[in-house]
Amino acid sequence: MHNARDAEDSRLLAAGEHKLLVANYFHPVLERCYLWLRNEEAANEVAQDVFARLLRELRAGKQYKVPFRVVVWKVTEWTARGHYPAAKIEATLPEDWEPEAPDAYADWEDEHDFDLILDGLPPRQREVLKLAHGEGLGPEQIAERLGIKRNAVDQALHNGHRRIAEKLSA
Repeated sequence: MHNARDAEDSRLLAAGEHKLLVANYFHPVLERCYLWLRNEEAANEVAQDVFARLLRELRAGKQYKVPFRVVVWKVTEWTARGHYPAAKIEATLPEDWEPEAPDAYADWEDEHDFDLILDGLPPRQREVLKLAHGEGLGPEQIAERLGIKRNAVDQALHNGHRRIAEKLSA
């Protein structure tokens, strides 16, 4: 999940789409502010300060050595602490709190689900690919576990990779 979000953040940073980049963090930042401060009005105020700071830094051309999501969480924490330096109280969100925004990466994750990608492959190819990529076994280990020759494993890997490449490019 983080890899997809980081890739999208990097793309938006490179394209200069700062407003969209910051908007992607609206709901999570607001929820963290509320959990930190336990007051909806204060949470809204702190979240607004977080977004204003992030946009100022981005427009000024600031570069980050860590993924942008890390910057967002640290700025959120610093801003919330500066607003009310009181100790954090452990609690849950109230029932009437707005639910989290839909996950922008859920569709991508569904399309790239490993088991779904392997659907439609012959049983041998599916089994060999699961052992290779799911368990990280090498060809010799796969051959030993399945009781087949190394050449059969190599062929199943080659043909399975080819079919998956065709499927993903379609």
